[in-house]
Amino acid sequence: MSPPLRRQTITLRDGARLTLRPIAPADKPLILASFERLSEESRYRRFFTTINTLSPSQLDYLVDIDHRDHEAIVAIEPASGEVLGVARYIRSKQDGESAEVAVTVADDWQGRGVGRALLDRLTYRARQEGVRRYSALVQADNPASLGLLAGAGETRRRWDTGAVELVVELPPQRGMGARLGRALRAAAAGTLVPAKTLVDRVAVAIESPPRPPIQSDRPIRTIVVAAEDSDAGARTLAVALGLGAILGAAVHVVGAYGILQQPESAAAALARASEAARAEGLEAVTHTRRDDRAEALIAVALEQDADLLVVSNAGMSGVKRPLAGSVANKVSHRAPCSVLIVWTNTE
Repeated sequence: MSPPLRRQTITLRDGARLTLRPIAPADKPLILASFERLSEESRYRRFFTTINTLSPSQLDYLVDIDHRDHEAIVAIEPASGEVLGVARYIRSKQDGESAEVAVTVADDWQGRGVGRALLDRLTYRARQEGVRRYSALVQADNPASLGLLAGAGETRRRWDTGAVELVVELPPQRGMGARLGRALRAAAAGTLVPAKTLVDRVAVAIESPPRPPIQSDRPIRTIVVAAEDSDAGARTLAVALGLGAILGAAVHVVGAYGILQQPESAAAALARASEAARAEGLEAVTHTRRDDRAEALIAVALEQDADLLVVSNAGMSGVKRPLAGSVANKVSHRAPCSVLIVWTNTE
């Protein structure tokens, strides 16, 4: 094992001084406070979630680490003792030379070089531990984003999530290199929006909350399904509506949108879902939620005391098992009711 990284005091280009050091279990209150200070938009860009606080289990996972397969460097403001930023890598279980990377900087310290200093120090540690490349999942929905990705490193589209995986080889000797720097600048500017990565990894790494008991003997009277603009989503909605018509059940359709998206997109999908329901002789109840799709579905299912939650197989592996981070995986593990996964050939 490599020797522990010593704390380092640096001076930013504007003269501000910061202390960089490995994260420690005693930092839990500091990490919680720094997360809660992030703006809603920054929190969403970094964690792809609208949660306002971190649970004790999430804090444990983020702070109590082994400093080998999971490393995190914090930037501390000496006068206040506050955490101004965190850079973190988590080694891939499939490829020991690859690690997922993420950087968070407090809103009022962005653009001052904190992220670059953190990433440079993290990369030094990564090399010591045998990491040769960083990867990150990003949402790239427009040509400008794809162009930046192409310039930052190797890219490949993930069929299971629709996101683009960016892979950057680390310079062999020192520094983080021009490509990694370019990717960091693009992420800081908001051009490259992170996909669901770290928060999903945390969710599957910690003990999941106990699933509520399901009363399997009661009839299906309430069905919850998402409104999605995709072939798989349309197929899933059709199955939910068909079941609703046969069973005489109420169908609740959920339109979810993220903080970086406009509510109009969810409203349009819900309008189309309502029209499809009327064609089946049903009057669907619609819900608009500013949240992750899986979280929105689970929340509505809880509120409506649902009997069945219908989701598509998007994000499932070739052996038809939900992948960590997919809507199907989250819902199947945490829904308060029975779950029907509608299989649509996506290959």
